[in-house]
Formats: sequence, C-alpha cells, structure tokens
Amino acid sequence: MSVLKFLRQVRWQSGDGIFMFGSELLASADAVLPNPIPEDGLLLGLTLFGEAQSGHVGQPQYDFAVPPNHCWALAARKGSLLEGRYAAGTCIAGFSFFLTRAWLLARDAGDDVMGQLLAYCGQLHPCKVPLMPALRSHAMRLLYSSYRGEMGRLFLAARAHDLLLGLIDSHRNNQGTPLLPALPGSQRMARAREILEFRLDDPPGLEELARLAGTSVSALRKDFKSAFGLPVAAYLRRRRLEQAHLCLERGLGVAQVARQCGYDSPANFATAFKRQFGYSPGNLRWR
Repeated sequence: MSVLKFLRQVRWQSGDGIFMFGSELLASADAVLPNPIPEDGLLLGLTLFGEAQSGHVGQPQYDFAVPPNHCWALAARKGSLLEGRYAAGTCIAGFSFFLTRAWLLARDAGDDVMGQLLAYCGQLHPCKVPLMPALRSHAMRLLYSSYRGEMGRLFLAARAHDLLLGLIDSHRNNQGTPLLPALPGSQRMARAREILEFRLDDPPGLEELARLAGTSVSALRKDFKSAFGLPVAAYLRRRRLEQAHLCLERGLGVAQVARQCGYDSPANFATAFKRQFGYSPGNLRWR
C-alpha cells in the first residue's frame, strides 16, 4: 500500500508544450516522490497549503523547502530527477506547470515577461513570490471543482490557462526571492499548522497548540507568522473560510455553513466571506 495518498488530482496538457498537474496528497509515512524531467524548461507552481522538501537528486546544495502561500519558479534540466520529500503526516496541495524551453524561446521575441521566465531557467536556486488571494481562490476552485464529463473538460481547459496567466503575472509584478533550505525549528511550525488543518472544526487554543507543537506561546506567535505569513488566528480564519467555500459549492446552505465555521450569525459570516473572496456567499453560484 502506498504511503502517499492522492486525495485530489488534476491533469491538463496543451498542444504546444505546457503541462499542468494539481493535487492534494497525504503522506502516512515519510515518503519520496520522484519526478523525471523530460526536457529543458521551467516549472512554475504554487503551494496552497502544506510544506515539503524538494531538490534534484545528486545536488543537495540546491535543496529547498516548498512554502505554503507562495508561487515559485524552478529551472528544470533534461534528464535530471526532481524529488518531493514528505514527512509523515504531511498534507499538501498545489499546482505546477512545466513550460518547455522551446515554448519560452518561441514567445520571447523581445517580450519582457518571457525574458524574465527564461532568465529563471539559468538560476541555480528556485525563486518565490507571494500567492495573492485572488489567485489562491482561483486555484482552489480548479482543484476542488465539482464539474464532470464534458463540462469538466471545458472548465479545466479554460481555468488552466487562467491559472497559468495568473502565475506568470505574479512573477511579472514581483521580484522573486531565492528559496533556500528550511530553517532549524521550522518542523515545529509545520507541526502546528498540521494540527490546525486536522482540527479545523475544533481548533486548539494558543496554549494547547504551542504545547502540542513543542514550543512556547510567544515563539508560536512569532514563528508561525514568520513561517506562513499570517498569525495563527488569521490563518485559521482563512482556512475555515476556504472550507466554507467548498461546502457552499456543494450546495450546503449559508446558515448551516456559518454555524460550522463558528460564526454566531450568517451576516457576520457573509462579511468575513466577502472580505476574503471579494464576493458574498449568495453570489457564489453565479461565478
């Protein structure tokens, strides 16, 4: 039995050199997932939640940590083997696009954005930029889409192009910073995040979370925000609203979902929902 369980998988391929893969996976034990690189090119991706180590086999000096809530770009060399390394209990979700070097060269022709992507192909370390809320919401809808059959294929083709455009745009509008190996102690913050993910319906308080993660409350406040870009409470609120989004897509009522997310009233829930996604729960079905 495989120790890596894919909870969701999305695959798409264009006819001109673009490959996309999206997934949510759970590691029941320490695991390694090898990914052979078929030709020179660039991997563009984003991590929605979870964290893992990655690197090319035989080049440990360039190992890096894939952070949540970031878009990333990684040069890929033909014949190399890229590994994803997952600690036991890891639950991680995200997307990656493989753009062949030939695809990039065919579109360079003085285009500044394509030139920037080609420049990434020559860098030793991968680069990261922040994942914007709108792009995150778009990726969530694609990964957890309820469409099937022909509607599913049409939705996938349209939204895959949109997601790729959003990724490229993220790198155009932000100066990428190098992705370096995880800092000592990051395992405790990863553990704290995993506990929150497992207990979204009944989250622990700060003191309990710090105890379970093996750290102090003060260190938890500081290091969690440093690792994931948000305080614990804000991270929890965002993840619960994302779960609420999925429940609403599946047809549950606003009042029921509001209660499940810990809101005393549907109005307060609707306000928080709109603040995060830019539209109200009632307008979700029209999007």
